[in-house]
This record gives sequence, C-alpha cells and structure tokens, in this order.
Amino acid sequence: MLEIVVDLLGIIILVAGLIGLAYGVNKFMKSRRHESSFLKFLALATSIVIGIVNIIAIYEGYVDTVEPDVVVHWLTVVLIFLAGMSMLADPLKETPLAAMISMITLGALAGLLLLFADLEGGTSDIDLFGIILPLWVVILGIVIIVGIVFVASFFTEFTVDKILQLISWSPVVIVFNALLLLQGILMLLLGEPAGIWHLLSP
Repeated sequence: MLEIVVDLLGIIILVAGLIGLAYGVNKFMKSRRHESSFLKFLALATSIVIGIVNIIAIYEGYVDTVEPDVVVHWLTVVLIFLAGMSMLADPLKETPLAAMISMITLGALAGLLLLFADLEGGTSDIDLFGIILPLWVVILGIVIIVGIVFVASFFTEFTVDKILQLISWSPVVIVFNALLLLQGILMLLLGEPAGIWHLLSP
C-alpha cells in the first residue's frame, strides 16, 4: 500500500508544487486582505497531505530499504518539507503557541497530581511521593512552573514567528514550490528519483 505513494511521488509533488506556486503568486500579486481564501485553504490542505506523504517516503526510502536515495532521493524529502512549511507558515503564525504550551503544561501537571498525589485525611495537605506538602505550596509550585514555561514559550514563539514570517514571504513560497514543481516534472520525465540532483551531479 505504501509503495503506491512512492510510485506516485512524482505526480504528487508536481500537483503540490503547482498549488503552492499558485498560492505564492496569489500572495505576491494581492494584498493580504484580498488573498484567495480558497487557495489559502487548498495550500493548508496540501501542506498536510504532502507532510504525510513525506513521512511515508522517508520510511519507504530510508527505513524500509538497504539502498538510500535509490527509491526516494534526499532532495525530494527536503523540497517537500520546505514547500510544505511555506504553505503551512501562515496558519501557524496565527496560533498562540505560548498559551497552548502553557495550557498543555497545566493539564499535564494537574493530571500527574491526580495520579500520584493523595489528600491527607481531614487536612488540605497533599502526600506527594511520600512528602507531605501544604496545598498552597503545591498550587504555588504549579503556578511558578506554568509561568516559567509561558515566559520561555513566549520568547521561543517570538523566534519561531520570525522564522515563519520569512518562510511565508511570497517570494520564498514561490521559490520553494517552483523547485518542488520542477523536481516533480524531472522525476517524471527522466524516470529518476533524484530529479534536479540528477542534472546537477556529474
């Protein structure tokens, strides 16, 4: 079943490259408020699909084979990743990563507390791994941990946002997807998994 994805890889990345290129050109030609909502949604869906395809391609080309780069070339994997990220960058920029990570941390700590802590009978003290702690100390500890995670995530989010801003810049989107499209065309025409690399290598 998975081999079918590899067999159709040239066609898949050709179509994905065309969609990504159309999306990039649309971003370049129009202001943000006039971007095509359909192309934006199509680019998002395409980025998710080729992300899954890339995982299958890596498995088939590098895990389930003794000859790397023969079935799936490394350049194809890299171009799928770059093109997919360029199409996914805009939705990711709109996601509040710091808040999400903090909420996940809070939920995880609360879950661990429920699993491993016991309330001492008749008191508000908590038995945590044999250590008796007042409830306010445990709550304060959770607040401090979540606060540290939030601050760290905030600065990480700032850095990630800058990277996403660069990747989602329309000329970058156009270049990455044009290369993916060219890779797909050459893979089909030459019958070579290497595509562009086959022409560049001596």
